[in-house]
Amino acid sequence: MPSITVDNEKRVKIVSSSTMIIRSAKADIEYDLKDGDYAVLIFNDSKKDLTISDHGQISNARVNITYIQLDDHDLIQNSHIDVNRDSSLTINATYLGSKNKDIIFDLVNNEPDSNIDITSNIVCLDESAFKLDCIGTIKKGSKRSKCHQASHCLTMGNPKKATVLPVLNIDENDVEASHSLSCGTIDDEILFYMNSRGLSSMQALNLILRSYLMPDEHFYDDFIDGKAIQEMAAKKVDSLCSM
Repeated sequence: MPSITVDNEKRVKIVSSSTMIIRSAKADIEYDLKDGDYAVLIFNDSKKDLTISDHGQISNARVNITYIQLDDHDLIQNSHIDVNRDSSLTINATYLGSKNKDIIFDLVNNEPDSNIDITSNIVCLDESAFKLDCIGTIKKGSKRSKCHQASHCLTMGNPKKATVLPVLNIDENDVEASHSLSCGTIDDEILFYMNSRGLSSMQALNLILRSYLMPDEHFYDDFIDGKAIQEMAAKKVDSLCSM
């Protein structure tokens, strides 16, 4: 499993399980994953405004892609992935909605027996503007395909805007498709209970956000540089809690 650090604006082609750390202002990622099982981790450590364009196709493969975007900068992301016959794509995307974030997922069930499952966890902070368009398209002829979307949005303070738009374009009858959205704030009673157990408000907030924004710690074990990414993600959440 290669570890890739993106510190320039050249296109990166993903053909195997990979760990990617983005440190450039732009990232152009192409997926060409075939005939196997793959796990891809994409972590934003650019510390600057970032534009991501990722696209490609999955053929006869089972692919898990995890996006972790916790930087306090503007983000534009446009993701277009075609899922072909006898393939599955699972996406777990985590976003800290600080500053301006504009994300588009355009995911296509391109052929029969293709499966797509995307889950987004979002935290929108004070004065942030967040927009997520999650588009699932099942093309005509893609029988027995599945496309499921779930988005969870947590607001803190007074975001300028927090918009999540799920879209399903279905042109075939013999399919499964769904979308769901939950949005809310941290319950004051939960914070009060955690305070009563001896945690400060900052410590309580830190625990809540770590559980919400970060995968289970064992998730990182399967990736080269996974522990380093876990530590960087934890520091970003700690910084958030001190704001």
